[in-house]
Amino acid sequence: MVLILSFDEYEQCTDPVIDWLLYYKVNFIKLTQQDLYSNSKFKIDIINNTFLFNNIDLVKEVNCIYYRRFEDNLNLNLRNSYPTNQAMFELKYELKDLIKYIYFIFRDKVWFPAPENIAIDKLTALSIAKECGLSIPSSIVTNNSDDTANFISRNNSIVKPIRFSGYYTKGDITYNVYTNSIFIEDLRRWHCKQFFPTLIQEKIEKAFEIRTFYLDGDIYASAILVQDEKYDDIKRNFNTEYIKWIPYKFPEEIEHSIRLFMSKVSLNTGSIDMMKTKEGKFVFIEVNPVGQFMAPSDRCNYYIEQKIAKWLIKNDKE
Repeated sequence: MVLILSFDEYEQCTDPVIDWLLYYKVNFIKLTQQDLYSNSKFKIDIINNTFLFNNIDLVKEVNCIYYRRFEDNLNLNLRNSYPTNQAMFELKYELKDLIKYIYFIFRDKVWFPAPENIAIDKLTALSIAKECGLSIPSSIVTNNSDDTANFISRNNSIVKPIRFSGYYTKGDITYNVYTNSIFIEDLRRWHCKQFFPTLIQEKIEKAFEIRTFYLDGDIYASAILVQDEKYDDIKRNFNTEYIKWIPYKFPEEIEHSIRLFMSKVSLNTGSIDMMKTKEGKFVFIEVNPVGQFMAPSDRCNYYIEQKIAKWLIKNDKE
């Protein structure tokens, strides 16, 4: 049996895989956080090592697990029953530790990917990519304007989050976090000698970006062509008419380095961002172990969601 750990709601890279599992008539169960505290009944017997869910012992029946943003929406809707912030805080961590134990009891199953390996940070990934023979941008993390100014004086530079580019709201306004160019004039305008630790990187003079989905050794790369090659963050161009996705093939030595990198970080899947410079060099930017893959799948006819379903079926049988 295949176990899917994902959102209670629609998730754009889970539901298409489920569609193929249904098509192939595969025996699977989807489990969400909400099933653990409101939607369903379950029982874990620690002495006997059983996990009964819908009267099925998942420890006995499950062989392969598709892990897809299971913890991303850890937002307990228990305000009516537990109105204090402290109670909500404590219950959130009660659930977190329960989830850790669920990972433990499924530790011998085949995971895609394993939850303990998805937490690799951007800085560690850059260092390991360099060890594997991949080029990376010049990068510093600093908390002061002097070091920032010195770096900017030697490189066309960008500023980006170390961990995550998200958004937040204040009143009626929504603020999005994007990668942005940074200049000496910005530092002068901000009048700020010290600030929160920030990642500053060399801005790559790119010919184009390459999005790569890695599936247990198989590499599905897509060149992303944008008319305005001076953009800072491609996410601002995704919904424009000026972007084209084209199937791409890396040189063998780059594919070898990608496979070596994914092996070193213990990931059997992930979305890798790279750039090809105007001089023909390939530069590693980052890896997202649970990155989105439907855009390259649809636009380059890779059918990645079907390939993932087949991978799960194969590993479930084996």
